[in-house]
Amino acid sequence: MLIVGEGDAEEAFLKHLKALFVGRTGGIEVKVGNARGKGARNVINHARKQWASIAYDQVAVLLDTDTDWSPEVEKLARDAGIVVLACTPCLETELPILAGKPGPERTPEAKRSFHKAFNTDAHRPALYPDAFPLALLKEHMAARPGGLVSRLIRLMTHTA
Repeated sequence: MLIVGEGDAEEAFLKHLKALFVGRTGGIEVKVGNARGKGARNVINHARKQWASIAYDQVAVLLDTDTDWSPEVEKLARDAGIVVLACTPCLETELPILAGKPGPERTPEAKRSFHKAFNTDAHRPALYPDAFPLALLKEHMAARPGGLVSRLIRLMTHTA
């Protein structure tokens, strides 16, 4: 399976989830990619190119809906068979809520608000083990089985 994150923050979060939930001996292989930003269309196109060069069983993207997300871009993903995990409007608004902190509703405030809540930036891998431990993520999955993070974990563990 390939999961492509929109940028560095998504990649760091995906790698954290992979480290916690994807077994090393279970036969499941999850590759985390990074589209290096530039909006939803770029993330989907990046995933399509990766999929064309390596035959993954499944491909998903974790992207923000604040830049060029539209029905046309959604159709592009659907027609390619790519699973879309959309952060509305962005990852920096989703993660504080997951950690029980207030999250901004608009993208312009998100990075500043995220830094204030966690005292670091979302693209820093060192943030994730303490801010989003296994127990918190499992609790979230039980409370919000249809939520973005729950769907992402089920996808990674092939329990979707």
